[in-house]
Amino acid sequence: MTTETFLEFTFEAAHALPPFAPLHGHSFKTALYLQGDPDPVYGWSHNLYEVEKVIADVRQSVDHRYLNDFIAAPSLENVARWLWSQFEPRIHGLDRLTLTRGRDGSMEGCTCRRAARVESLAA
Repeated sequence: MTTETFLEFTFEAAHALPPFAPLHGHSFKTALYLQGDPDPVYGWSHNLYEVEKVIADVRQSVDHRYLNDFIAAPSLENVARWLWSQFEPRIHGLDRLTLTRGRDGSMEGCTCRRAARVESLAA
């Protein structure tokens, strides 16, 4: 059995995407989905206290920042990919990351996920 756990965090950031959009800001919500074998005592696949430390570090990098300073074309998709690149090497078992902006009922988003492993079949 595999367990999936998720954590969410929010951040506020500004960006510009010339010629499509001048400087403006968004409230972003990020969800990290972690998969792994459950601990025999606690049932969790990840110690969330440790994961939250990584989230706090990455969140500090983007919250109330101008995304163009470190992402060349900070579209929703490129911001999601940048976040993935920050989390994936630091959180074993990260399966997918979803980034959304906007309010409920008027939201858009992007999901990055771990590439599926292709198992070779013995002939």
